Amino acid sequence: MGLLSELRRRNVFRVAIAYIIVAWLILQVGDTLAPALRLGDWVNTALAFFLILGFPIALVFAWAFEITPEGLKKEKDVDRAKSVSHLTGRKLDYAIIGLLAVGMFYLVLENHVFRIMPSQTVDEAVQDSVAAAGEAGQSIAVLPFSNRSAAAEDVYFVDGIRDDILTQLAKVSSFGKVISRTSMEQYRDTSKSIPQIGQELGVATVLEGGVQRAGDRVRINVQLIRAATDEHLWAETYDRTLTATNIFAIQSEIVETIVRQLDAKLTSRETQQLAAMPTEDLDAYSAYLKGKSAADIESVESLNAAIDYFKTAVSLDPNFALAYVGLADAYLTLGANFLGGLPVDESNALAEPPLSRALILDENSGEAHATLGLLRQQQGDLQAAEQAFKQAIALQPNYARVFRLYGRLRARQGRSEEAMELLQKALSLDPYSAPVNYDVGLLYDGSGHFEEALARYLRVVEIEPDHAFAYVYIGAIHFLVYGRADDSLIWYQKAAENDALSPSLQSAQAIAYLELGDPDSAKEWVDRGLQLGPKTFWPVWSSLLHNVYTGDDTAAQADARTLLELYPQNWGALYLLRNADLAAGRYEVARSRYARAFRELIEPEVPNVNTSNYRAAVDLALVLMRLGEQERADDLLVSSLQVLEDLPRLGINGYWITDVKIFALQQRRQLALDALSQAIDEGWRIFSWLYLEYDPNLDAIRDEPGFQALHAEVQQDLAAQAERVRDLRASGELSPH
Repeated sequence: MGLLSELRRRNVFRVAIAYIIVAWLILQVGDTLAPALRLGDWVNTALAFFLILGFPIALVFAWAFEITPEGLKKEKDVDRAKSVSHLTGRKLDYAIIGLLAVGMFYLVLENHVFRIMPSQTVDEAVQDSVAAAGEAGQSIAVLPFSNRSAAAEDVYFVDGIRDDILTQLAKVSSFGKVISRTSMEQYRDTSKSIPQIGQELGVATVLEGGVQRAGDRVRINVQLIRAATDEHLWAETYDRTLTATNIFAIQSEIVETIVRQLDAKLTSRETQQLAAMPTEDLDAYSAYLKGKSAADIESVESLNAAIDYFKTAVSLDPNFALAYVGLADAYLTLGANFLGGLPVDESNALAEPPLSRALILDENSGEAHATLGLLRQQQGDLQAAEQAFKQAIALQPNYARVFRLYGRLRARQGRSEEAMELLQKALSLDPYSAPVNYDVGLLYDGSGHFEEALARYLRVVEIEPDHAFAYVYIGAIHFLVYGRADDSLIWYQKAAENDALSPSLQSAQAIAYLELGDPDSAKEWVDRGLQLGPKTFWPVWSSLLHNVYTGDDTAAQADARTLLELYPQNWGALYLLRNADLAAGRYEVARSRYARAFRELIEPEVPNVNTSNYRAAVDLALVLMRLGEQERADDLLVSSLQVLEDLPRLGINGYWITDVKIFALQQRRQLALDALSQAIDEGWRIFSWLYLEYDPNLDAIRDEPGFQALHAEVQQDLAAQAERVRDLRASGELSPH
């Protein structure tokens, strides 16, 4: 007791407590600032070393010295009667309370502020990841593991182990390239040599392995091979009891060994991520793997099956974060515009709860942040989407999907060069990915590089013959670029055959049939789409066009109102309602409708016309002319013409004959006719019947002999195409229905 009393009197315990709190705060601050300052993990290691070394020194100092009014003195030289150690102890108590308060405040900041990395650090992580696309030094591909089990259904389990190893490797920021799973599927049961595979993928090392599952035991064999020389760098066999804990422990051990073998480094966060276990329930894990496999097909049927598997996984393990991410992803994909399995608002609403749950369970999940970016993009919050994508890249720098999604966002923002950089990074990580190649094709298509786009779409169907979307856009190239509605039907039919449950894919070809003057065939495809998705964009849009073509104005206006409920800024629905209002003299009604949808065209002193609203701006201009607002109408037309300078005429993002409409509204008739002749020569045919026969924007030139001659030229060409369609049906190349 004498020693304890003396320790208390000399404030040794208080100094120890204060030192521990201060040391903890220093380590926490270092852990936060080191990544931001790009100092590396050695900083925290050095801090910890010196702080541990200093602890006994501080205790010895507290024992041997006392702070007196005259200054620092040795304890043995201080008169006990004049000792002020009790006053020093009280000051230390206050200091400890203050330090504890600072510690609590720091914890709040860490949980609510520091968890989100500073934007500059995230931006640098994105730049570093994109720049590393071509590096092959510390790079790896993981071949599909062989299933050595007796049960064929164990392939999900075997593939899941390989997939999780890949996912963990993708989180290691020091790797220049980790090839994604989808590309590695091209090498399942391959006869190609390791050097050949390494050369094709641009990687320095290849991991191969096999899994045998028997009863409650599992055996996993892996070999790490230098690709250039076919030299084995490391091999190991793991023979364990079959539990989720053992499976994930083996995977983490494999990844850590690979990192050491390749002289790569793990950050402290990556080490923690490797140690984390997604689930302890083997059945939940199995359901999750089946869900991932089904979701990869990206058809309505497969996505609904995936949703059921993911729901099973989270019911078995309510804390399984990745299963919630898979569920949210499946909902969002079902709501994609062309897939049309769900209305977008509904898919967003269904995806939000499981995604929020995933982020609560694992805020450092790169997959979850990537899906969050997709959700925010579909909700229209592009700034939040961008931040989520950057965070995902910082957390998982070799995750191909996030580069694909971020590239799509950049393309939507009109930043094509950045979009291509991001997509090329995705392509380097996943060169045989049908979705990535498809998005590269879309970017080429939207920017007017149609030959490159077509080559990329054909590459997609070479990789994945059942990829329905690629067939749609091959058809669109033929229709929107080459002006061949007849050829497009062959490809549209392939798309419909490959996803019979997608309302959008069933109805898309109706528009081509209307162009060819065949409303009966168009109606068959419209009805198919409406049966599958009565509130989905493409079926309702094609129904609207069919009703206009057949003269059912009441039904057409009902379809337009339905579209505006779903998509308040849809130019096509606004255009057709505007036409009805103009015919009835309801100019103010038309103006107010555009004012609600596009306030930026009405309210500012100078209208804000851009690539997303220029069609509406031109249509609104005619309304304003009828109301006597000529100056505002002129501003809209001039601004719209300037926007067209940066757009291709043809293709999915083409302006088609918008320049013709502008010149006609400006009473520049010869320019309008010249532009129309140029458009027809280049291949424009889409909506020719609608624009050339019904569009009020063209009223100023409709009676011109030159216009009538051009109209007749288009009709003659489409009649010849319609005759070819009849031949294609007779030969069986095109279905009669």
